[in-house]
Amino acid sequence: MVVAIFGTTISPYLMFWQSSQEVEEIEQNGDARPLKRRPRQAPREFRRIRIDTFTGMAVSNIVALAIMMSTAATLHAQGKTDITTAADAAEALRPIAGDLAFALFSLGIIGTGLLSLPVLAGSAAYAFGESQGWKCGLENKPWEAVGFYCVITAATILGIGIEFSSLDPIKALFWSAVINGFVAVPVMAAMMWVGSRRDQMGRFTLAPLTLTLGWATTAIMAAAAIAMLLF
Repeated sequence: MVVAIFGTTISPYLMFWQSSQEVEEIEQNGDARPLKRRPRQAPREFRRIRIDTFTGMAVSNIVALAIMMSTAATLHAQGKTDITTAADAAEALRPIAGDLAFALFSLGIIGTGLLSLPVLAGSAAYAFGESQGWKCGLENKPWEAVGFYCVITAATILGIGIEFSSLDPIKALFWSAVINGFVAVPVMAAMMWVGSRRDQMGRFTLAPLTLTLGWATTAIMAAAAIAMLLF
């Protein structure tokens, strides 16, 4: 469970998505340049990224804690620990929403799906397409980046197919978070290594405090993953 929580908080696909979106914004803004070439833009861009990241992480963690606490106070308190369907999870809202619990939960699931679909499919397309040297980017028309959009289409169809399979959706969500927790460790280690290299980052190498916290986070996630395998 600890590995799964780490995997949902620091997910590898978000790193691909955010870095790719930053590159696209540079390409779309005629005045923007990579910071190594235009260092005077750094304070403004770092301020924007810092506010975006802090706000997003704070909101997402508050939502996650609210979900766990409400479920613990309702379903778990009644001894129901084996949730296998969305209907089971919706029962956690019944004390608050009454008979509208399922409708409220359904709206949340639909909203989450519409939000996550482009991010999950898009990050997979960026990661795979860039590794193959394909033309990537949502600013391109489908016929301008055929491989990129094919991966998005394939990922979407795969997700729909899983819905109609015999897989337990709740367990699938849980184990996908566990896999993210494992995969995030080498990705974060690579980020820390690149971020500390002056030949790659120029004057924008990671600050000592950031580097220390980054490696500490990587070590904690690695320890959790190893402990899961051993115990």
